[in-house]
Amino acid sequence: MESSEPTPSPSSHTAQGGVVVGQDGAAKRMVIFEDPQCPYCREFEEVSGGLLRSAREGGNLATEYRMRCFLGVESVRADNALALAAEEGRFDELRMELFAKQPVEGTGGFTTPDLVALGQRVGLTSPGFVSGVQEGRYVAWVLRLEETFRKEDPQGTPAAWLDDRPVDGRVLYDPGALAVLLDL
Repeated sequence: MESSEPTPSPSSHTAQGGVVVGQDGAAKRMVIFEDPQCPYCREFEEVSGGLLRSAREGGNLATEYRMRCFLGVESVRADNALALAAEEGRFDELRMELFAKQPVEGTGGFTTPDLVALGQRVGLTSPGFVSGVQEGRYVAWVLRLEETFRKEDPQGTPAAWLDDRPVDGRVLYDPGALAVLLDL
């Protein structure tokens, strides 16, 4: 028997399930698919994250992060926490903290206590954040989005589209090539 109650969804996401970081009127828009447990996504953040932040701060780029969870329950829990962080305007801070403290894939990391503690490190201490992590408020929503993203992005993570066109994965790890692509 299916529940007639709607699945709660976060208020701070786009209709496509992403979180926009940067100015809506930016010259370019990049959609980035990441899984918080993906070591390649962490590497992408380490190599090119500074360039993307600089482009956003300059008003040249808006990034829409569409978080995946295909690497397991750890990613599902982390994506739930990221959705809660987005509601409090701290999505990118928590996203960067998750990559900085990323556990080895599939080792049971990103536990509920881990996520509450990582949230505290970036100022997420509200009762709404803590209870949302503890109860898994957006887990069903996260899992539903994963099915959609799997159809949109068969490449895995990280993957990106710039102004609705796929970006070659090698460019993501080459700040010089990425700067040229972004016209920086």
